[in-house]
Amino acid sequence: MKTKKHRGSFMLRFMVFGFSVAVGLLAFWLLGYIVRDIDRVQGPNYSRMLEDGLPQELQDERQVLAAELVDLKQQIVSTERRRQLTTQTTRDSQQTINQLLELKRNADENATSLSDGQQSALTDSLQLFLANQSQTQTLNAELSNLNDQLDDIEQQQRENEEAITRASRPIADEYDELAEQHQWKLAAYKLALLIPLLLVCGWLFVRHAGGTYAMLVYAISGAVAARVLLVMHDHFPAIYFKYILILLSLAIATGVLVRLLRLIAKPSRDWLLRQYREAYAHFFCPICDYPIQRGPLKFAVWTRRSLKKRTPVTVDGDVATFDQPYTCPCCETTLFHACEKCGGVRHSLLPACEKCGVGSVVERDVAEESQD
Repeated sequence: MKTKKHRGSFMLRFMVFGFSVAVGLLAFWLLGYIVRDIDRVQGPNYSRMLEDGLPQELQDERQVLAAELVDLKQQIVSTERRRQLTTQTTRDSQQTINQLLELKRNADENATSLSDGQQSALTDSLQLFLANQSQTQTLNAELSNLNDQLDDIEQQQRENEEAITRASRPIADEYDELAEQHQWKLAAYKLALLIPLLLVCGWLFVRHAGGTYAMLVYAISGAVAARVLLVMHDHFPAIYFKYILILLSLAIATGVLVRLLRLIAKPSRDWLLRQYREAYAHFFCPICDYPIQRGPLKFAVWTRRSLKKRTPVTVDGDVATFDQPYTCPCCETTLFHACEKCGGVRHSLLPACEKCGVGSVVERDVAEESQD
């Protein structure tokens, strides 16, 4: 006796779908943590390789030049600050001299002379102005000398960097090779974990597709497949990943197409019953899709699109006069026949009689149809 499949209530099916999505996300999350732990495996260290491979004199020269460059920049900043202060002091002295000279000019016009204090202030201001001018010239010369030294140091630094670049090129090539090998090693570690899981999920997918635990298998299989694709995308070169993805998609599409073709050529019992049920519900022959013109629809004409817009036909009189055996005039398939037990007219291609519930004849017919 075939076990009946229960669909369950809408809430139960919704909860199953929700928890299946949750299981898939959690499985994907867990695999992500495992993959990130594998990424912690140490690879080549470029800084250490440079430190070990570069000539020591070039490294020492780079450090010395960097220290001298910092010291020169500090001296330039300090000298520039002193020059600005001296220039400001010179301007102040010049303003004081201009004011005292204006007083002296007024005194000469009035036939008078400056006081001793004003004359002493004018003399001191002139001496201070001249001293500041001399100091400004000295600071300008010092600043120019420091800038020349800065240009020399920067030139030496550029030459040192060029020499280091030439010396580090073989080291960079070696590092790129080691880094690529490390990426392949990480990919191998990850795929060594994920590929067996993917094979197990594939076996479970084929074994339990449509079964009781199908949603659980679908959720975990989807999580593992998505993680495998991400690992290949992260570690495989783009050209390899492109071909792998195309070939994998082609294999999946081919497998689905082969399964559909087999399903059409040798449909399963559930598939046949679903096909028959939908055809009967829409008043079309399940075999050739010809309209079932019986009872009140004897002389009606319709299509699948217009059937939904058709107004239900009112049945007057005895229903039994309309419920008669019927054979498709197109493919000669018996669609309605008399039940062997109760004598009532029943669907020939559905499992049970709607009047008495007997289904042995139909079970045999559907089984033979699926075997053919």
